[in-house]
Amino acid sequence: MRLSVAGTVFSGMGKGKYYVGHPEYQRRFRERLGYLPYPGTLNVKLDDREVIRRLGEVRSADGLKIEGFTMGGEAFSSLTSFEGELRGEKVTLLFIDVTYYNETVAELISPTYLRGKLGLKDGDPVTFSVDVPSRPQGRP
Repeated sequence: MRLSVAGTVFSGMGKGKYYVGHPEYQRRFRERLGYLPYPGTLNVKLDDREVIRRLGEVRSADGLKIEGFTMGGEAFSSLTSFEGELRGEKVTLLFIDVTYYNETVAELISPTYLRGKLGLKDGDPVTFSVDVPSRPQGRP
């Protein structure tokens, strides 16, 4: 199933650059997603309650899991990811187990610096799609 999600681009706290750019996450992303993501996230603020509800359901679907780890005494969160597309560019939606954001924010990574390539700035409306696997039979 493909889910279409609309929202507004906004600047985050800069933590995505640190975490997505971390060498161990980069290694895991390359291994699990098949690409090295640009070090940072594209943050999309969601205002539609129905979309937020549906993304909540996606969170529990069988996405690609990247396990957390500890390095240098610092804990790095597990996450679940789903492939998608934004204006013809490959994106991956991340559901991070420990995050600073609530369910009204979607965090996207991509092999491309999306703001630069697509000319996105804070306040711009965007719509991205995400592929959600069907649940295997017998699962709720």
